[in-house]
Amino acid sequence: MASVQEVDLHLRAFMRNTSGLSGEDMVQLSIERMRTALDNAIEDGQQEIRFIHGHGTGALRERVYHELRVYEQRGLIESFEPSFFNPGMVNVIIRYS
Repeated sequence: MASVQEVDLHLRAFMRNTSGLSGEDMVQLSIERMRTALDNAIEDGQQEIRFIHGHGTGALRERVYHELRVYEQRGLIESFEPSFFNPGMVNVIIRYS
């Protein structure tokens, strides 16, 4: 069984300098990272992917869940749910095997 890809959406995981960015800019950059990773996972035929959104204020989590609902409504993913072991992470089922 292949390991499941985990993508950290915290800015510090993929940007060195965030000075001058507004809170909305930061969330948008994280969402763009999520979309790119999810689109690539779909294209590559992965069955599952996990996104780490953290706990914080919940702003990023809410945007992540909104985006995933859009993907689900478009039939691009099967489902998504918070991780049982880490509520700061969401598991996305792209397709059932």
